[in-house]
Amino acid sequence: MMKLRCYCSDIFCFDQKFVDAIPAPVFMQDSKGVLLGANSAFRKFFGLSDEVSVDVDLYGLLGREAEEKSREMNNKILDHGGEKTFEVMVQSPGNSESSVIFHKAAVIGDGGIALGIVTTLLDRTKQRQTERQLRHAQKMEAIGTLAGGIAHDFNNVLTPIIGYAEIMRLMGERDERTDSTSMQYVSEILVAAKRAKSLVEQILTFSRGREQKELPQFLHPIVKEVMKLLKVTLPSTIEVREKIDPECGMVSVDPVQLHQVLLNLCTNSAQAIGDDKGIITVTLRRGEADITGKEWIELIVADNGPGIPTDLQERVFEPYFTTKEKGQGTGRGLAMVHGIMSKCGGRIALTSEAESGTVFVLHFPRVQPESSAGQVGDEQVAGLAGNEHIMVVDDQAAVLRVTGKILQTLGYRVTSCSASRKALELFTGTPDDFDLVITDLTMPELTGLELCTAIRECRDTIPVILCSGYGAKLSQEKLRSIGFAAWFTKPVTLQKLATTIRSVLEDAKE
Repeated sequence: MMKLRCYCSDIFCFDQKFVDAIPAPVFMQDSKGVLLGANSAFRKFFGLSDEVSVDVDLYGLLGREAEEKSREMNNKILDHGGEKTFEVMVQSPGNSESSVIFHKAAVIGDGGIALGIVTTLLDRTKQRQTERQLRHAQKMEAIGTLAGGIAHDFNNVLTPIIGYAEIMRLMGERDERTDSTSMQYVSEILVAAKRAKSLVEQILTFSRGREQKELPQFLHPIVKEVMKLLKVTLPSTIEVREKIDPECGMVSVDPVQLHQVLLNLCTNSAQAIGDDKGIITVTLRRGEADITGKEWIELIVADNGPGIPTDLQERVFEPYFTTKEKGQGTGRGLAMVHGIMSKCGGRIALTSEAESGTVFVLHFPRVQPESSAGQVGDEQVAGLAGNEHIMVVDDQAAVLRVTGKILQTLGYRVTSCSASRKALELFTGTPDDFDLVITDLTMPELTGLELCTAIRECRDTIPVILCSGYGAKLSQEKLRSIGFAAWFTKPVTLQKLATTIRSVLEDAKE
């Protein structure tokens, strides 16, 4: 057999050294479609050895789709000459597929007769992947911009809700005549508002793809969000049921990862059910405490599909293990789920029987809600109160009013400004009259960053606190270099606001 090193015939001749210098895969055929030779890039693309012979099954390498298209174009070129370019899927080593552009050109001999064909291949797979990634990145950037604007406005709405509710609770504790039922209603308002705040943080997390961060989370908003998504994306033959206890408590977990876990398990259940009618049931409930007294929350995904064979159940959490057909899964999903559960201190259990369905039970350690730990009672106000003069700058009137009211409740003197340039004029007029400035970030005329810079040019010892409607994409180093003593995101609790202000003021005295 003749090796793919050099070929010369009565038709045309080529030197293998020169062909191998071409970086793109190239192969040559005669007028009957017989493979005459190929370069090293061709052999590398198809995973062939250097010693491959010329009688290799060319069309067997290309795959059926590419074979049919290639034969069709060859006939046209041999009949009429010229060039042809087309794109098809080509079978690659490992039974994977690549999107490849074929460029075919006729080799013309004496009398204008096509003696053979030279074909060059261009693999577009990586380029297409890059294009998809770019489109996805652009889409996520647009979503992030939109989500940031929504979060800013929504947090400005939540700020007076949380602020006035905390003022009412504080005043109720001071007045023994306050109705206990009314105080309970105020507590419920605070719980609901803080859950809404958590949802906004989740939206920003999903849209920005920011660093994974484990925080105390109520699971039921995320579960309901995934349920809504599944009900509109899964086939109508699959019924999605939910049994959710909104009072089961909080867990410390990254919301993005939790979303991935639940979506992965439900998608696996749907694929197991296939084209048959089936039911996926998602249950969220408080589990039983273990022998150490540790409390758990259970998230259960159950389906009535065909089940998982007993001999495979021990392997389902192994990376890259999959029983799915080619193109339907990589085997990383359940391994990822197992890793996330381990990271947050939880565990996952699987029970399955043939023809009886599969049940995944996720156990999350229950954590103390922030709301109970973050409340400040009347007896604590004395330690957080003060009589300093604070300037508050915010273009949202409702936020300005509630912040001023909270500070006054704590004993501070307050000057409120809804326009940043007016605030700068007031400050520069009597710079020594103020002990602290609290400013919003996004405002017309002067931004919070510009206002801080201008104020500190006038008096560099004045502490400034930044309060933004959403997490600005600014590093702590950047904020410190501008001159901010502290910063936080709206809506802020009375506890955090009072503690931050007192800490900043005490630091300024040192």
